[in-house]
Amino acid sequence: MNFFTLLIIVVAILEVIGDILFKEWTIKSNTWLLISGIISYMVATTFWAFSLKYQGLAKAVVIFGVLTLIIGVLVGVFIYKEELTYLNITGIIFGLACIILLEI
Repeated sequence: MNFFTLLIIVVAILEVIGDILFKEWTIKSNTWLLISGIISYMVATTFWAFSLKYQGLAKAVVIFGVLTLIIGVLVGVFIYKEELTYLNITGIIFGLACIILLEI
């Protein structure tokens, strides 16, 4: 795994953490959850900017988008007990295939 891929993984995780914090804020109306979500997004954006120094935008956007979707679906299933459909599974498989093809 190269440094670029590691940065993109960190960005995706921080974005999903921000999404979780925003979701919890909508449920609990705790201002600290909102502030924490904003900070998580700000840190993720900083890492995103650094990742673009190592790879082109097109490749970075695809990998980031797919990783964010996969992590988001997994969080929805395991934390918020949402249903995982066959369409979700198919999308995850195609997303992983895109990442593998981009890395070849």
